[in-house]
Amino acid sequence: MYEREEVNARRVEKFSAGRRWCTIMDKTIRTIRDEIGKDREGVIPSLILVIDTNILADYAWARDSNVIFLVEEIAPDFSDFLIIVPKICEVEFKLITREEINAWKNLQQLITSKIKDLKRYAGFEELHDRLKDDANNLSHLITKLKDAMAKEVEILSKLMLLFSVNLPLHYADSFYISKDPEYGLLFEDSLVFSFVKLVGQSIGDGGKVLFLTKDHDFDNEKVLNDLGEVGVEVYFNSGECIQRIKNILG
Repeated sequence: MYEREEVNARRVEKFSAGRRWCTIMDKTIRTIRDEIGKDREGVIPSLILVIDTNILADYAWARDSNVIFLVEEIAPDFSDFLIIVPKICEVEFKLITREEINAWKNLQQLITSKIKDLKRYAGFEELHDRLKDDANNLSHLITKLKDAMAKEVEILSKLMLLFSVNLPLHYADSFYISKDPEYGLLFEDSLVFSFVKLVGQSIGDGGKVLFLTKDHDFDNEKVLNDLGEVGVEVYFNSGECIQRIKNILG
């Protein structure tokens, strides 16, 4: 008798946990749809593109003409198309920009210090002048990267939707994904993956969700299968992604 009561109690507890999970998932989906709708006057776009940190950097640093065309030419012309940036990508962008600036600064300082040594060697005047020009050009690159920090704010406020709202399930889901060897993702990448998956679940059959990244850590069977199950298409090449977007938008 007591064993039967214990079994029944476990069943009730499991059922209650399942109902709580469904409630939280429903709330998460509503939150995503509400935030997307706010950016489009209550209308959910038929095509959504979620981009990773490296794609945001491609645009802000002007290092991929395809991404520039996507953001400046395609996105503004179609109200039924929305680019979304997960909050973690904004944070990572600031971090990698600072790292990039410091790396080029270190190289510039090294070149500058060695230029002085070249003056002691006869016959290397041309190399001396070329390295001096390189050091000056690096100053322009460093300035450009610093400007990208301010440009990023403009990008996110006008051309893309920065999704900064905390989502139920998101962080817990990301934590467990980062611990699962089948996914092979670090926590930061798990945050991106989990967000993309939730967007796919939120849009469902009512639209199309694409994910553009150059991080091949996402080129994993488990990751791709999970995203495919919620209707998300993954692209690692910006040109291929643009072609797919054009085909959808017509």
